[in-house]
Amino acid sequence: MRIRNRQDFATGLFFIAIGLGAYWIAADYPMGTAMRPDTGVLPKALAWLLAGTGIILAGKSLVADGPHLTEWAWRPALMITLATIAFALLVDRVGLAITMLVSMTLAAFGTPETRWREYALFAIFMVVLGVVVFILGLGMPIRILPQGLSWR
Repeated sequence: MRIRNRQDFATGLFFIAIGLGAYWIAADYPMGTAMRPDTGVLPKALAWLLAGTGIILAGKSLVADGPHLTEWAWRPALMITLATIAFALLVDRVGLAITMLVSMTLAAFGTPETRWREYALFAIFMVVLGVVVFILGLGMPIRILPQGLSWR
């Protein structure tokens, strides 16, 4: 058995590891029933899908030629990780709108190719969409702005 596409193989192993780790974290979450799914359904389903995607990628790497591994792109990995952590830490404290702006801005710093005027329009659109979908549409109990600035 020869690995013919090292990038897909490494990505597949990474997806499998993250999927299994996510499933392990969600192992104690209640599943509920088909009529009343509980908090464990989505994390476990996404974990299995991620691990399954990793298995498919790793399997594909054994039959299809592809590129060798290249250098790790640290800047995007670091900025996306920071953006995710910032979202988790800020959403309850400063509300969805500011949290989304901070998180998206950190992610935008992940590449030198960001066009900041386009990003500004995109960010405004995404914040409005996020508020409309998650707070107004789904009724999620999240503040829009920090306390004192929020109408909610």
